[in-house]
Amino acid sequence: ALSSAASDVYKRQEHICTPETIAQEIEESLQRLGTDYIDLYYLHRLSEDVPVEEVAEAMGRLIQEGLIRGWGLSQVSTETLDRAHRVTPVSAVQNLYNMVERDCEGDIFPYCLEHHIGVVPFSPIASGLLSGKITAQTKFEGDDVRKFVPQLSRENLAANQPLIDLLAS
Repeated sequence: ALSSAASDVYKRQEHICTPETIAQEIEESLQRLGTDYIDLYYLHRLSEDVPVEEVAEAMGRLIQEGLIRGWGLSQVSTETLDRAHRVTPVSAVQNLYNMVERDCEGDIFPYCLEHHIGVVPFSPIASGLLSGKITAQTKFEGDDVRKFVPQLSRENLAANQPLIDLLAS
């Protein structure tokens, strides 16, 4: 079962991030953390209902107010990143990247290098696939989100076993 704090965070993921809700979330985060600024504030999920430019503008205001020092986006395309970065420079991007998921190398990495944006790999051990601890017999139960990860389906795990065996040797 989720702790009450974790449950609150999980429920909060359901709301749409608007400039107003972002400002409210920052204030609540600052209070919970007992600090007066946040070094890097990530927006992990964008809403199709709110243009990323509006989010970037709100982040710019928070930077000007000294509440955050930089901001980041997670799981974004180069096009979305560019639209946001043109409004308020993005400090970091957190996209899916590991030995078996390398799509970022084609467009995100070059863009980030050119624009001096940090990259933080999301799921560097491929949701546990590269740990060598997950097999086709592994069952993901309860609230374990890995039960929804396509690369961790029984069929894909069996197909990827030669790669895992190679890494283990």
